[in-house]
Amino acid sequence: MHDTLAEVSAILGRSKEALSQFQAILEPTIEQAADDHERLYWHHIYEEEEHRFDRLAALLPKLEEALADEAFLSRENGDFLRLLQDISLEKFGLHNFLEHLDLSLFHYKGTEHEPAIAALRDMTAADYQQMKSALETLNGTLDVTVSFAAATPTDEKEEQKEYLKLAQYAAPPAASAPARPSVGTRRQLTVGSLKNQ
Repeated sequence: MHDTLAEVSAILGRSKEALSQFQAILEPTIEQAADDHERLYWHHIYEEEEHRFDRLAALLPKLEEALADEAFLSRENGDFLRLLQDISLEKFGLHNFLEHLDLSLFHYKGTEHEPAIAALRDMTAADYQQMKSALETLNGTLDVTVSFAAATPTDEKEEQKEYLKLAQYAAPPAASAPARPSVGTRRQLTVGSLKNQ
């Protein structure tokens, strides 16, 4: 189980770095958009990935702590099960990132950004398949009563519904949860700020 979680940690770490690269490409596209429709389209993608970046920034240290403490990796540990649920959610984030990269390839075709985005897309596609395999391995290793694959969903939307059902079994976070880590200062774009540009 430890090796599989270490593999997941490496995937999520690569994805976080890829997100930073992708956002750096999107920022000038948003600023130089030809009209509000184009600006809102790219801003929506940017904002979804920004939220995912924040989730990864919070999740990766927890995952590293779990990897450093073998006793933590137990199906009797509610915190560990919540960590697995967060990891499962990031599988969907990885899938959405892959779709965003695919969409952006249409826009950036023939530009200087196409090779970089294509490389990020290929890496993300391989990581997504590896992540699915890792979660299947973890699910089989844990043999938990409430399985992550209980209904064997047929597509990503069905899997996401299954995840949300599982989330209700997790205990609420402790009242003294640590503050969300700062990820540096970034310009926060909103629909209102975009319309005023």
